[in-house]
Amino acid sequence: MPSLVIASGWLFLKRDYLLEYFYFSQLIAITHLLTLGFLSSLMMGVLYRLSPTLLKTPPSSHRLGRVQFVLYFIGIWGMIAHFWLDETRGMSWSTFLVWVASLIQLWNFRKLFEVAGKNRWPARFVGSALVYFVLAASLGVLLGLSKGYGVRVFFLSPHHLDNVFAHAHLAGVGWVTMMIFGVELKLVPTTLGAARFLPVRFALMHLGTIGVGVSFIGGWETLPYAVMLTVACVWQIAGPLRAFFFGRAREWELLPLALLCVASGLGIVLALGHPLPTSPLRGQLQLAYGVLAILGFMVLTVVTVAFKLFPMWVWKERFQEDFGIKPVPGMKDLHSEPLRILASLALGGGVVLSVVAILISSAPLLTPAVGLIVVGVVAFVFNFATVARWGLLKNLDYVPTEADRAKFDRMFPDVR
Repeated sequence: MPSLVIASGWLFLKRDYLLEYFYFSQLIAITHLLTLGFLSSLMMGVLYRLSPTLLKTPPSSHRLGRVQFVLYFIGIWGMIAHFWLDETRGMSWSTFLVWVASLIQLWNFRKLFEVAGKNRWPARFVGSALVYFVLAASLGVLLGLSKGYGVRVFFLSPHHLDNVFAHAHLAGVGWVTMMIFGVELKLVPTTLGAARFLPVRFALMHLGTIGVGVSFIGGWETLPYAVMLTVACVWQIAGPLRAFFFGRAREWELLPLALLCVASGLGIVLALGHPLPTSPLRGQLQLAYGVLAILGFMVLTVVTVAFKLFPMWVWKERFQEDFGIKPVPGMKDLHSEPLRILASLALGGGVVLSVVAILISSAPLLTPAVGLIVVGVVAFVFNFATVARWGLLKNLDYVPTEADRAKFDRMFPDVR
């Protein structure tokens, strides 16, 4: 959470960065603060709770998990600090620590690939995401060696940015998006669709991710693979969209999925060669693509999904043993739904306005746009803290309302 707060505040103070060409060390530092400091850290931590409960697959060793945390923590903050200072050798060593942490995580959750039954496809998505994290981290190590020590690897592209794009897609699509898709199959049932098509969706994600990454490195056409990924994204949103219009279920996860589809559409436009590489608009479109993917889909998905998981875990740890003995709050009572709505709308609206500001190079529009993102982040973090306090402050007593007592008396009339 501190990474998300720091990154959003940092971005607001340095919002003029979004009007420059995207590849410079300070903006890369903010990007990694979001992707590694917030998103990946959260995903790693959640996996230790989510895998045993939802996928019925505990990690092999919690001790290894602690080693993973230490290495990862040192590695990401080393990377972020050295990116900000534009010090490539320190950044290069830090990437190695993150790579080792990714290997430990893959080994610790290797049993995900053995899951059978109804959980097999969510487990395969999640397990595949861990593999892509190792691949992305491996390419990050090679890029660090290239920048810091001038080491040239024969199979990488001679154009540094092409290798960066491959690394970004292995991380963003292979690691984060594959993980989100797998988790949503369990937490957002409308994304499941027909079970017989899950292998096709799984294959599209793999072919698209690997194809885009290899094509960037090899200097080949990325369009066919961009189309595959777009089809997979549209397939993921089809169920929630159908449920929204027919009124069976209206999930907030629809919003980040819609922004993901817009981002994938921009990816096809870029793959078609528009705008031309010589046009300044191409750099603006690439930055808009990144903002939609990272803030509009990845971060916003966390904001919308978080309150399906964390209140449940906190309630079970703090209140489950008292259920039926005395009045306790419901899981939904632990957080504020109005704050959840505010966070989703402010963050989503801020991302859309930021993309417009980037494309038209408008500094005046960028101020309220990034300001909305900050409002959304603050609302989310405050709401998250209201849930976390019940788990952190063991001496905090729950004071039931009269409505709570009346409900308890109806449910358990024999308890006095």
